[in-house]
Amino acid sequence: MADRALPAERGGGLLVYLDQNYASRIAKHLLALPGQEAFGEVWEALLALGDRVVAPPSPFHALELHGGYLLPTFRRIFARVGRGWWVRPWPDVVRRQVERGGLAREDFLWRRGRWEEPADLAPLWGLLDLELEGDFYHRAAAARAWARGRLGLARAAEAAPFFQLLGRLVAFRSLERSREERASDLLDVVMAATVAPYVDVLATDRYLREALVRVGAGVRAWSGRSGEVRALARWLRARAG
Repeated sequence: MADRALPAERGGGLLVYLDQNYASRIAKHLLALPGQEAFGEVWEALLALGDRVVAPPSPFHALELHGGYLLPTFRRIFARVGRGWWVRPWPDVVRRQVERGGLAREDFLWRRGRWEEPADLAPLWGLLDLELEGDFYHRAAAARAWARGRLGLARAAEAAPFFQLLGRLVAFRSLERSREERASDLLDVVMAATVAPYVDVLATDRYLREALVRVGAGVRAWSGRSGEVRALARWLRARAG
């Protein structure tokens, strides 16, 4: 790697992504709010790993926080476990991934992130409003082509892991008509498509965890259900030991 301080590729340093759901619950534990004990176990397990783990903040966190009351605690959390690294803005990750024709953590992490610079989802506004038809594979292909076109990339870019996973997640969501839509759905699918190809662990909410498993994202994903939170803590402690 060009930067020897980067966490190693899979099999070396552990790269963990705590999405807004997990990071907020850890923050509430640190603020001594009740009902967050399981998330405290994850926090202690991350600290026990020391410099063998990096859990970076991202522009997605900055977007969802909107500067709110948890921001000072988020700063504390990621100052400890982010080790100075940030996830790059997602369009930059995508561009680098396409240009490289593969994955490298130097295309995913950098040291120039700021809490004042949230993710910009405007390039993909309308993605979840597409009238997708056909089976899962046709829907995924249509979503992938639409997103690639909005980013002004050549058709060959659709082979990149970001577009492959984004298409599958959008197709999965389009077929789950019984689920009530949420304002954060677009952020969730763009975050997951950006992050999942690079990290060893993605800690997220129940629905997104299920979607990642069902579409074969190939990342270890844990939900915020108490049993899974404690299972993640045990898994991390095993790596610390």
